[in-house]
Amino acid sequence: MRTRNRSRSGQAGMSMIEVLVALTILVVAFVIALSLYDAARKSFKKGENATEQQQAVRIAFDKLNADLRMAGYNYNPDGDMNRPDEQIEAAYDTAVTIRADFDAEDTDRNTTPETALATGGAFTTVSTGNDEIVTYVLAKPDGSSPDTLTFYADLNSPRNGAVQRVDIPHVALVQDNPPYTLYRVTLSNTDGSPVKTPLVENVRSMTFKYFDQNGAQTNGTFDLTSAAEDIGGAETAATKAQRAGIRRITLSLVGLTRDPDLGWVDPTDTHAATRSFRKFGLQGDVTPRNLGMKGIKDIMADITPPGKPGAPSLYPGHCGGLYMTWPANASSDGVVSYRVNYGTVSGSPSGQRTSTGTSYFLNTLSDNTVYYVTIQAMDAAGNISIDSDERNTRTTNTTTPKAPTSLTATNNLNSSVRLAWDPVTQNTSGVSGDPASPTIRDLGGYRVYRDTSSGFAPAAGNRIANETTVTPQSSPLFLDITAVNCRQYYYAATAVDIPCGVESAPTSNVAGTATSSTKPAAPTNVQAFVTGPSQVRVTWQAVTQDVGGGQITIDKYKVWRTHTSVIDGNDPLLASYDLLTTVTGGALFYPDSGTPSPPAGSHHYYRVSAIDDCPNESDLSLATYAVCAFSGTLAITSPSNGQAVAGVVPVTAVLSGGTDTYTQATFVFTHATLGVTLTQVVTGPGPTWSYNWYATPPGAYTVSVTVQNATGCTTSASINVTSGDIVGCCLSPPNPTQNPVTLTCAGGSTKCKENTYQMINNGCRTAVSIESMTITWVEDSHLTGARLTAVQFDGTTIWSVIPNSASPATATFSAPKPTITLSRTSANPVAVTYIFTSVTGKTQGQACYQDTMTTTYNFRLLDTNNNPTSITGTCGPSQGMFGNLIVDCP
Repeated sequence: MRTRNRSRSGQAGMSMIEVLVALTILVVAFVIALSLYDAARKSFKKGENATEQQQAVRIAFDKLNADLRMAGYNYNPDGDMNRPDEQIEAAYDTAVTIRADFDAEDTDRNTTPETALATGGAFTTVSTGNDEIVTYVLAKPDGSSPDTLTFYADLNSPRNGAVQRVDIPHVALVQDNPPYTLYRVTLSNTDGSPVKTPLVENVRSMTFKYFDQNGAQTNGTFDLTSAAEDIGGAETAATKAQRAGIRRITLSLVGLTRDPDLGWVDPTDTHAATRSFRKFGLQGDVTPRNLGMKGIKDIMADITPPGKPGAPSLYPGHCGGLYMTWPANASSDGVVSYRVNYGTVSGSPSGQRTSTGTSYFLNTLSDNTVYYVTIQAMDAAGNISIDSDERNTRTTNTTTPKAPTSLTATNNLNSSVRLAWDPVTQNTSGVSGDPASPTIRDLGGYRVYRDTSSGFAPAAGNRIANETTVTPQSSPLFLDITAVNCRQYYYAATAVDIPCGVESAPTSNVAGTATSSTKPAAPTNVQAFVTGPSQVRVTWQAVTQDVGGGQITIDKYKVWRTHTSVIDGNDPLLASYDLLTTVTGGALFYPDSGTPSPPAGSHHYYRVSAIDDCPNESDLSLATYAVCAFSGTLAITSPSNGQAVAGVVPVTAVLSGGTDTYTQATFVFTHATLGVTLTQVVTGPGPTWSYNWYATPPGAYTVSVTVQNATGCTTSASINVTSGDIVGCCLSPPNPTQNPVTLTCAGGSTKCKENTYQMINNGCRTAVSIESMTITWVEDSHLTGARLTAVQFDGTTIWSVIPNSASPATATFSAPKPTITLSRTSANPVAVTYIFTSVTGKTQGQACYQDTMTTTYNFRLLDTNNNPTSITGTCGPSQGMFGNLIVDCP
């Protein structure tokens, strides 16, 4: 037995204390493991955050470096001293604008738009377009940055040596509100407007320093807090010379981590928004090899320009055009072409044309406008002469096109009429000086007219095509696809010049008819709307195709209606319909003013068919019946759904997006247990209707508003609210925000026994009765203690205190209770006076007695008959009113 007992003792389990100790050790180990994991996770996250942003900043930095190294490349290939292009167009402490031929090796872009910017001479292009003027600058991505980067550049196409001001707005030249986004800004080739491309976000700062060939800094004092000390982009001789002397640029770009390091503060960062962000800076020192270099003409090539051409002779008469001739240069000049320079300002041509001969017709000009013209000669080597003497004249239109001839109209079987005529090649009169007269040089096209009557007069109302559709061509042609099948039409055509719009006489009328044996497709989207008592408006969509999918024109429709009303849900048989009318003239609606009123649950159904003149008639459309049409969306804007309300509650409904004529809104208030407690109709056209609702008795309500339009159709909206019997404080001093309120002493006394202030009904929305009031004050310890003897409203005693009461004093009123009506506004306040036995509390050392009083009013709302309701309220210190009444005698 003992051996057995010892054996059992040796096999005994762990005690409770041992279990608890083991569990404690396990929990501690688990907590330590979690802490280590969390620390490792945060460390990994921090490293990932920094690495990701650092890589993004590095990529942007490399792009900036690469562009800076290209600065000035091929910007002036022929060394033209008069070309205003600069290698560095703007040099700011915090931004830079450079010009370079960035797309020189791009076979798709290297001649676009550069070839359009021809300058002549030995080199035929300017090698940098507007999109190769590149600016690097920081800015807020929301456009809130306050600065504007400005420089000047020749953006004309073709280049003419005149510079324009370029503004890049909403950038940060003063970097005092990081973080920023780094932008690469180019200029549009079409209008020179800035095009911003973001490179990297979360940038703390970007700075540049500029050095000349001697290593001296060229932009004065380096200061990130001011943009006024930079070389900038001014077009003065001094700043241009400084920029032209730049040979080396150092740059610094400081990036921020994406998220702040909440356990770290950068002591060197003075900006609160970025002090907790880790930063990494990248610096570079760039010496662009093209700075200070420009092209030079090949001195072995032919660089002798042709001689000055003779002045042109200008011959007006064609609409928007000038015919001109000039003397040929000597054959020894080797001229291969002439350049015609023209514009509306003397000495400032805005356009250029090229001619291989010694005459030219300059068209697409404005009519009745003075133009100035010069001629330049160009040889095979690209050398261009100086301008000829300038000549000018006013464009005029002295010609009228001849009428077209041989108009024919061919009847087609594809629902169209084919019109053709001979081209117009001459005017009715010639132009002096033009050897080709009366050849027409300003033909803009043709106009086509159509009518159903022979011998009609062409006019704007029967024109079916104009010169924008029927342009000049060797064999004029127009296909009238808007002709109704089997209807005979008559056609005429005219010629018109451009841009004056002078029109020829018309051709003779010719007849033409489109034919088809295919019936139209059935009308779609047929709808019917109630427009008033026994009035229905039927509408449908125009039929533009036949059943085979061919394009047709239909301007007649038949409208059908069932003999009798049909119970909803039953599709009426086709035999149930009568023809109401045939609508002509292309109208897509029919007002049915004799619609019988159907019984409840049934309607009269409508269908529509399309018909041409052959006649080919479509199948009937799908059936529809009249519905009540109402436009707009109704919403109850106050109170809000689910709101707790009390007292007089303004209920407002607003209808938005509507185009109907509205007549009234009906407000219905339904108590959850009592049912409808009030229905109120508010007339008026809206779109806003309001009603002040007495939210009584208390409980849950559904508030609904129904708006009706002039046809009797309606729409509704509803909300749920809960009405209580306690309203907020709606009594106050005349200035509800006044605190403290200064009481005045009666009779100008310097020791107040009678203290007065003013009170108004500030939004109770009804008269209120005072149920009770409680006043507290400080007794005068210097004199005899003050006791309250009476309270007056407007000089009438409402509360006589017998015996005299100490603070606090409370009165509960019985009928007739003091009343404050809606008329007691700041223009007509209630004068409240407290009468004490002696002066209230005294502050030693002051020139006057002072005291802080408080008053609490308990009140009840009255209905429109001045009867008390169940709705009560309180105004006092707890509601922020009458808690700081200061007795301050004069």
